[in-house]
Amino acid sequence: MNEISLPKNAAIATKVIEAQHTTRKMELGLVGKLFGGGLEKSGNIAGIILLCSFLAVMTLLVLSAIYPEAKFSEATAGFFGIITTTVGYMFGKNSKE
Repeated sequence: MNEISLPKNAAIATKVIEAQHTTRKMELGLVGKLFGGGLEKSGNIAGIILLCSFLAVMTLLVLSAIYPEAKFSEATAGFFGIITTTVGYMFGKNSKE
């Protein structure tokens, strides 16, 4: 994270912090506000994909219990593929060889 040196005067230090905050908000934009910025962005996107896939699998399992004649197994298997790939990415992205 970027470090800034603050002046001793509290009023000027407040202005410096506000300027840094405004600059950061402008750099992130709308997508950055949703997913984060910099290094954490890819992990946040992967986490959202993981959560959505897990919710989809849970929904498909409930639907298969309600409608046993429907074939949800292929869709469920597809989402399990997405889940395992995402978990592998999240745990493997920081490993160094």
